Amino acid sequence: MRRAGLVALGALIFAVGCTRSLPPVNVLGARASSANTPTYNGLPVRSGQLVLTESPDSTSFVFVLIPKKFHAFTHVAILSVEDGEPWVYDVAGEVKTLPTSKRMLDNVVGTVFRRRLLEYVAPNLYAEIYDPPDGADGEKIAAFARRKYAEKVEFDSHFDFGDHAKLFCSEMVELAIREAGGKPTELEPSNPNPSIVEGMDWLGVPKGVSLPAGLYADPKRYVAALGQFPTRTAAWSYFEAKRELHRRFTTDQRLGFLVSIDGNGRIEVRKEITDFAIAASHLFDADAKPPEPGDPRIQESVRKLAAETFGPFPAEAAKDAERSAAR
Repeated sequence: MRRAGLVALGALIFAVGCTRSLPPVNVLGARASSANTPTYNGLPVRSGQLVLTESPDSTSFVFVLIPKKFHAFTHVAILSVEDGEPWVYDVAGEVKTLPTSKRMLDNVVGTVFRRRLLEYVAPNLYAEIYDPPDGADGEKIAAFARRKYAEKVEFDSHFDFGDHAKLFCSEMVELAIREAGGKPTELEPSNPNPSIVEGMDWLGVPKGVSLPAGLYADPKRYVAALGQFPTRTAAWSYFEAKRELHRRFTTDQRLGFLVSIDGNGRIEVRKEITDFAIAASHLFDADAKPPEPGDPRIQESVRKLAAETFGPFPAEAAKDAERSAAR
């Protein structure tokens, strides 16, 4: 079980290339814009906005467990409007065609990519666009991303925020925000789960800290949503299912409870886990007025579904037992 956890943690680092036909991108909503605000296909986009995405890959279920605190989304990038068209700059890596190094992460290579907005969003399960943080100049954020692209900066496969010679996705975004005058975002503690800690040590990833992409998802700065879900409610119900999995991943848990690993190190999320997340995304399909993201009814409904699927969460079961004994 411990070995499987290490392999899973290593595999989550790899951004798997997508060779399948790209699915259509649904625009699920956008903030109202004034008559003087330029739009692109109805989206009020501007340089310096941040594009947060959720990957459809199995590794996204492992990504969520790395930080001590749950955060939605697995990747963050920078938007730049050039000649009226929005482009997305992000830094990502993938495994070499012919791995040569014994240390797994030494076989991961990548750089800064530049893609059209819809082309960038299409392979992802879901995306939301957010305005830059307060005090940060959007044009300067975009200029930082364009400069790193021109410099062909390499992907940091070891996720070391202390060394900026190479970059990972949220590191590039954070440095761009700081250079543009925004307030620094503090790194967060990583998950103290023993299998996570041991895996980070084995891979050569700095222990104890993390910079999750979801740190940059501020509801007050929401601009627009796109992706494969039919509504934002469905997307955020899916995120709530992952939040519940994170809550239940206590220190006695192992990654093998959520995923399985084949002989080649490929990750597959266990069927009961994916079935739960998919079912959560459909909880409000029949509602004429489904709850908006952040509505407590989403969490209540997903936790009820989790209890029915996996059994009561131990801490809640103990409270229920205490209440029954007191009657």
